[in-house]
Amino acid sequence: MKEQLIDLNDHMATIEQRVLEVLHNVNWMLEAHDSSAELIEVNGNTVIIRCIGACADCETDCVGVAFQERMPDIELILQ
Repeated sequence: MKEQLIDLNDHMATIEQRVLEVLHNVNWMLEAHDSSAELIEVNGNTVIIRCIGACADCETDCVGVAFQERMPDIELILQ
């Protein structure tokens, strides 16, 4: 049981690290539009991202597309 908990924590840390890498790569583009995206929570394979600025209402969904391309196995929730 303890081993499973450690494996789950490692898995969550890996997901969080990958999410932060995607955000780092997409935020440089969003900054040009006075926008940004930040990690709110990782819960299993569910990732909650807050979009700030113009990107929050943008129809091109750059953040969603970036995560779909790089992490298609997660459930992304944009706020």
